[in-house]
Amino acid sequence: MSAQPVALVTGATSGIGEATADQLQAAGYRVYAVGRNSEALQRLTSRGLTARQLDVTDEAAVQRLVAEITAEHGAVDVLVNSAGFPLTCPLEQLPLEDLRGLFETNVVAALNLAQAVLPGMRHRRSGVIVNIGSTGGRFASPGAGGYHVVKYGMEALSLSLGAEVAPFGVRVVLLDPTAVRTPFVISQQEARPTYAADDPYGDFKVRYAENTRQLSAKRGVMIEPDTVARAVLRVVRARNPRPRYVIGISGKATVLARALVSDRLWNRILMRGLRD
Repeated sequence: MSAQPVALVTGATSGIGEATADQLQAAGYRVYAVGRNSEALQRLTSRGLTARQLDVTDEAAVQRLVAEITAEHGAVDVLVNSAGFPLTCPLEQLPLEDLRGLFETNVVAALNLAQAVLPGMRHRRSGVIVNIGSTGGRFASPGAGGYHVVKYGMEALSLSLGAEVAPFGVRVVLLDPTAVRTPFVISQQEARPTYAADDPYGDFKVRYAENTRQLSAKRGVMIEPDTVARAVLRVVRARNPRPRYVIGISGKATVLARALVSDRLWNRILMRGLRD
């Protein structure tokens, strides 16, 4: 078995996952960087990462990969669940298939991966599972209800799992970053919404997209993937990390503001810029 610590990072072909894989490799970890984009995986391989093609929603494939890692190097030391994607749409019009897809990718896959690595971590009585959540798991807003539903699920998963496995020496940490400047997010912000002439949410969609672009353009609102990756490395190295952290000043301010106002006032504030 290898003496080099082993990290498994999902969603590693771009954004937070890729930045995290690089950070952990630089810190001395043997990093298994997994994702679905074959070209991006080749790029990771050229940088010395152990890249594997993996659909995190394929339960059997996840189990096989973890078994392979365990056979070659022993138990996984660090698991980072970073796979996911944005989802914005009025809930009345949200395709249920899209919601199921995001829930499977974010929540169910994260649990399956945790179940795969936990036996080895429990046996060794050490290990860290880092789940990448979002400040969207701390509050709800119009226009992104499906995303919030899933991120609230990640909050519950992380906090419950963390309490259950703590007696075995395993730490589960949830990181809730504010908006992150990833290629996928940027492309969504630059896209112009299309809708039918009789779409009752047409004006809402236009205002939502424009407000998102304006807000994201303000200094300090969005953070870079490297900021989240550095936070991952800090909690992995910490002897006694907290169960969850908010990453980014704007995210901390938003979470604090949400805690201080009523549900009714919160909705009124958010809808103010989306009305005629």
